[in-house]
Amino acid sequence: MLAATSGALATPAPQPVTWADWVGDWDGKLKWANCSLDGEDSASFPLEALDGTVSLDLTPAAKQFPQLSLVEDGEGWAGQQNDVSVHVKRGKADKSGDKLELAIDLDSGCSVRGTLTRASVGIAACDRLAAWARIETHCTKLSRPPLENTARLARQKAEWRKARGDDRTKLSAQCTARSTKVEQELVDAGCAPHPDPAIGMHGAECQALRGIAGRLNRCGNLPSDQRDAYAREVLVLLAAAQGADKASLPVVDGECKRERDKLFAIAQQVGCPP
Repeated sequence: MLAATSGALATPAPQPVTWADWVGDWDGKLKWANCSLDGEDSASFPLEALDGTVSLDLTPAAKQFPQLSLVEDGEGWAGQQNDVSVHVKRGKADKSGDKLELAIDLDSGCSVRGTLTRASVGIAACDRLAAWARIETHCTKLSRPPLENTARLARQKAEWRKARGDDRTKLSAQCTARSTKVEQELVDAGCAPHPDPAIGMHGAECQALRGIAGRLNRCGNLPSDQRDAYAREVLVLLAAAQGADKASLPVVDGECKRERDKLFAIAQQVGCPP
């Protein structure tokens, strides 16, 4: 329960787009127009999240192209370096996997377009787990070993692809649970954005309460019944913060501060890391 209070996603419908829906290797054919440089007819582009920043390597299309840092641009991403600019946005997924619409433009008038596909194991939740694990491997801010083992994940992909019926449902639930833990860890470390874009409106002390709740949840020194009891307290406060108006938010934030101070003291008493 504490995991749900410390930055983990709830189970909304529809599933919100996160960095795990962007990160990966995107493959496809390319259409070149008004270009004098030598370029590839098809390429595989790695889109990565590195310590809280997102980048796209364009060199697989042409060696003259750079690797670009990306910034959010509406519902997609954009980047520019010297005379090269790029825009990417999500396309409509199909049975072959997720889609990405790529647009590269040069000041010279050269343009490159492509509809790219990220391979899927056939279970969306497990695709997201694989992407979060990839982000985790590039997070140097972690104070503990990664939660996911990439070699183990590589072996599991064959199992995911073969799954049918009830097995797929079970695997989807398992991948969702594992993804939630990894995403939460990355949010806490500053290697991924908080899943709630309006979190800044919910009170600074309540934000801090999420953080200490997450650390306490991952500390094995605290008995599970105590963790559950504190989780219920935190859930009530965070729910109140979510629904608070401007007048009542300072009151709720004060309660969050008192709860945070209490949990911090408990963490110190039982020897949990700060």
